[in-house]
Amino acid sequence: MVRPALPGGHPSGEGNEPVETDSAVGGGRNLAGVLARRWHLLLAVTVAFGAAGVLLSSLQSTLYTSTATMLLNDPGSTSVFSQNNRVIVDPSRYVRGQASYLTSTEVLTAATKILHNRLSVDELRTRVSATSSDQLEQVMVTATEPTAAGAAEVANAVCQAYRETVRSSAAQNAKSTTDELDQTISRLRDSISELDGQLASTKDGSADPALSAARQAAATQLLTVQSRADEIAVDTATYGDGVQMFEEAKQPSSPTQPRPSVGGVVGAFVGLLLAATVVWWRAEYRRKADEKQDPATVLGVPLLGDVPEFVPSAGGRALPAAYEPSSPAGEAYNFLVESIGFAMAATARAWPEGGAGGRVIAVTSPRQGDGKTVTTLNLAIAMARDDRRVAVVDGDERMRGLTRLAEVPDEPGLSDLGADVPVDQVLRSLDLDSTEGLDVIASGARLEDPASFFRTGRFRGAVGRLRGHADIIIVDSPPLLAVSDAAAIAAQADAVVLIVGRGTPLRVLAEVRHRLEFVGTPLLGYVFNKSTGSRRRYGHYGYGYGYGQQQARTGALPAGTAGRVPDQRLGSGGRHAEANR
Repeated sequence: MVRPALPGGHPSGEGNEPVETDSAVGGGRNLAGVLARRWHLLLAVTVAFGAAGVLLSSLQSTLYTSTATMLLNDPGSTSVFSQNNRVIVDPSRYVRGQASYLTSTEVLTAATKILHNRLSVDELRTRVSATSSDQLEQVMVTATEPTAAGAAEVANAVCQAYRETVRSSAAQNAKSTTDELDQTISRLRDSISELDGQLASTKDGSADPALSAARQAAATQLLTVQSRADEIAVDTATYGDGVQMFEEAKQPSSPTQPRPSVGGVVGAFVGLLLAATVVWWRAEYRRKADEKQDPATVLGVPLLGDVPEFVPSAGGRALPAAYEPSSPAGEAYNFLVESIGFAMAATARAWPEGGAGGRVIAVTSPRQGDGKTVTTLNLAIAMARDDRRVAVVDGDERMRGLTRLAEVPDEPGLSDLGADVPVDQVLRSLDLDSTEGLDVIASGARLEDPASFFRTGRFRGAVGRLRGHADIIIVDSPPLLAVSDAAAIAAQADAVVLIVGRGTPLRVLAEVRHRLEFVGTPLLGYVFNKSTGSRRRYGHYGYGYGYGQQQARTGALPAGTAGRVPDQRLGSGGRHAEANR
């Protein structure tokens, strides 16, 4: 995992406070704040969806809904006679079963007859529903019709059909039971008659105790069976349909649809929810680094400096550190030298095994076009004024942008240095005044496989040889997310500086952070490039202190002028360290 650099000491106070990552700040933004900034969009979408809901509701056909209620008792568990004990297993199960039976074909067929065949069974099935309530042991029958009277009529008809069907079924079951009881009664009577004849035929007229007991038992059984038959007849007449209470359906006063007000509320809520989701998605997943402090919430490292947008000099070369050192952009690079110096010193103290004296800095960016090459060369020019030997290396072998910007030949260069070409043969001087302490190492001969060159010992050996030649080595690396070369270069460096162009998506920076976690080289911080606010700040601050009074030049300032940084801030001492002390 990458070792986090300690906050660098920025001259203007930037980057000195602890930085929280995205996870620590809850995604970097407050939901309420994001929605508040987009209130006009949320309001417009909410109103539009609400109006659409009203319109769609108005286009619906008119329907009325009416409900009838029945309180049920299981006829098989209810009796008028208290001595007839019945066992109630689960009343709610009976109610649920009857709710299903209410919409059966048998009941709906009977309902069509009550409705004089105005509706078919299939039509009734689509317009009628029955629900049960286990706690109250009741069933609600709901009917939907184009008219209020029709809805009430259908609900009541279904309930009436149910009652008739259940009563008819109960009567049939009772008749079947009483028929069996009647047969038993007839047999018992015949048996009693036979026993009476036997008792009457005795010679001495005395009763046989066995015959008397048999007759008494038959008479008792006869009374019991007759009593049971009578109970069944009474219970069937009283509780034949199992409906203890019936509340008829009434005609509704208003339709269930269309209801424009409800449709408008639902539409407005859906619109608000959808708009809020889209706004949050755009804010959370499409955020960009529009302000200089935005990348810190993702990268977890401090801001080293911000460079404003500037117009290239008259010669077309984007080198304000050389041609216009007192301009806002030139001063920004001078501040950047100061920040990197403090950050390198802090990193070397915190991670002595990784700082390595703080001599090799890999400069990279998330994507192409962030301005890393221009920043690298201007940073090297500003550092060279501190009386130390600076070597700037074109490590972007594929694009070779630094070689072109410095206007030096391609060969020999870095790739040749890795092939044991002497160091003095690859050094090139920048064709600018007062840059004697700056050496440019071009990209060198073309490589068939640049990635393998940077991963192998050839690049490591080239960097080692440059360490013995220069006080500070700055490597212009390829974009970190474009090719694997940048990660290999960063692994051989002592520190990494990330150039972030304004407008870079924060999700890209999150990917950069994850990529650097595998490298192990400290990330000092980031430079916010193409800043829009820096021009005003430097104009008010810098020119107010007289920096802008100097006339723009076509050459660099003499050595030893503004922008000097104490030697100890950038690692080991430079060539004139003792003299400067």
